[in-house]
Amino acid sequence: MEMSPEDEEYEQLTAAEVLQRYVRLLFLRHNMIEEGWINERLSPSLLESRQEEITCLLEQCDIIEENPANSLVKSIHQLELQRVRYVISDYLRTRIKKLEKYTEFFLEEEKDEETSAKMSPAEFVFARELHRNLEAHFSELALKHMPSIFQKLNKNKTITQPNMNAFVFFKVKEDCDNILLDSRDNPVDLTKDEIHISKYQPISSLLEDGRIKLF
Repeated sequence: MEMSPEDEEYEQLTAAEVLQRYVRLLFLRHNMIEEGWINERLSPSLLESRQEEITCLLEQCDIIEENPANSLVKSIHQLELQRVRYVISDYLRTRIKKLEKYTEFFLEEEKDEETSAKMSPAEFVFARELHRNLEAHFSELALKHMPSIFQKLNKNKTITQPNMNAFVFFKVKEDCDNILLDSRDNPVDLTKDEIHISKYQPISSLLEDGRIKLF
């Protein structure tokens, strides 16, 4: 069987070149995850999960660690891998804290067919089990000892919600026309690289679309 030009080029790559390609890809994905990490930390609400990118990033970390390199290159790689793993750990920790604080709100949000799912499958299982355990604990601790009329809670009154009116700083990644930042003002045009401060709610859709980033 004849080899295609692409196969011949692949065969000619040395182990060092293959490793270098993985490193470049790692840095590229890490920059994407780092922006998502900062957005998640500064956003009052839960953003869409980036679990697939994180899984790919961790796989590339494992490949780089398994490949030998000289001592200097290896130490540089190790520093970068530690930085990548810290970002991923803190990103996941930030999401877990939000799920713990607003468990019922995000579970109700997941039921809404008009909104895209924001939790990963593992996060959804965690939130669902946490909610069940909290309800069981609260019932055992207090509700069952009260008159029956008080044993059911009104979700509309007890559910805790993120503060969607919190002010955030954001930087424009691409031009956005006719954006209403405040209901009392007129729509404005946002130009790339501009920096603004606004309530989170009006710009949440721009953040989800990747047209702005928080900082």
